[in-house]
Amino acid sequence: MERVEHLDYGLKIYQNSELYTFTSDAVLLAKFAKVKNGETIADLGSGSGIISLYLAKKADVKKIYAVEIQKKLAEMSKKSVELNNLQNKIEIINENMLNLSLQVDVVVTNPPYKKFSSIKNENSSRAIARHEIEINLTKLLKTASKMLKEKGRFYICYDSNRTAELIYNLKLNKLEPKKMFFTYANINKNASIVFVEAVKCGKEEIKILPPIITNNENGKYIENLEIKDV
Repeated sequence: MERVEHLDYGLKIYQNSELYTFTSDAVLLAKFAKVKNGETIADLGSGSGIISLYLAKKADVKKIYAVEIQKKLAEMSKKSVELNNLQNKIEIINENMLNLSLQVDVVVTNPPYKKFSSIKNENSSRAIARHEIEINLTKLLKTASKMLKEKGRFYICYDSNRTAELIYNLKLNKLEPKKMFFTYANINKNASIVFVEAVKCGKEEIKILPPIITNNENGKYIENLEIKDV
């Protein structure tokens, strides 16, 4: 069922429990991504549009292209854009990212990062958002690199278990990792998600930021998490 949720900055967003709904990873990624006045941005696999909405409030950007292959999610995110009167900033594109020829200053993506073979009992919307059905890491990074202008910035969150694979493929596509941090549900457990900032054709140098613990001692998610030293 479709509902409206309230976000920071006075934003509102449509969500539907029958479709893929955004997670805290997307909110953290939006906080992590740096955008500047006048820049153009591509949000690849934009889902409900949560990242695009946040980025539209961070700076006076020229345009955000929110690219989503799933028609129902794209239609719902378009309603969210209209609800927040951001039609002049955000353009929803219901298309396969592989078919686009955008040129932008920033690319941000919260992509599917589970192997296709690991699919179990999920509806098609959630499966496409979580598993490498329509896009895999290799194709995603190749596409992002083509879209980015030289020295353009790239932001991604990904399964921490695939960090080595991620960094290898970033460098293979001339996306040089510059900053990185991990999130943990519990400090005594393995990292959950890795967040990376990369620069197209940048110099080799990476800064490891402090880790973020996402849950308290009772296992409840901590609201308003902050990223240090970005």
